[in-house]
Amino acid sequence: MTVFSLDSKMSDVESLFPFSRSMLHKKFHVGGCATCGYEPQESISEVAQKHGKNGLEMVEALNEGLDSMNSTEITSAQLYSKTTENASILFIDVRESWEFEIVQFPNAILLSEANMESTVEKFSSFDLVIFYCHHGMRSLNATLYFKEFGHSNIKSLKGGIDQYAQLIDSTLPRY
Repeated sequence: MTVFSLDSKMSDVESLFPFSRSMLHKKFHVGGCATCGYEPQESISEVAQKHGKNGLEMVEALNEGLDSMNSTEITSAQLYSKTTENASILFIDVRESWEFEIVQFPNAILLSEANMESTVEKFSSFDLVIFYCHHGMRSLNATLYFKEFGHSNIKSLKGGIDQYAQLIDSTLPRY
């Protein structure tokens, strides 16, 4: 799906695709440091011209990145549907331990450096692995990270456990 064009403002790009800056820096050396930075009001075309890059290639990469990010997420409604289908789901919590103590999904694992290897070994035993956090950004980052290592049955809960509590299960504590 094409969302971005040469006329898209960088503020809009970053709002819709929070990982755009790091992707642009990695792929085009744009936006990651003082010498290759850009202003929020600049268009993709202006940024490309300023840094001597191909604007159409930047647009294509941004749209592909956004598509990849969106395909990595699962909505609260979709997750609820999976739970009612009795799919085997592994919940991986990427929040802080104090947040985990407040609320978590049943049988969730709080991911830590100490248990990362043993947790990843469990991925293949489940139909679906759901990463989640409070609002969905940390879990999206973790999901994209693990996808780079070839894991395909993983998703990030869009909007996090907070949105799930608002839309699906009001008995879950919110903070």
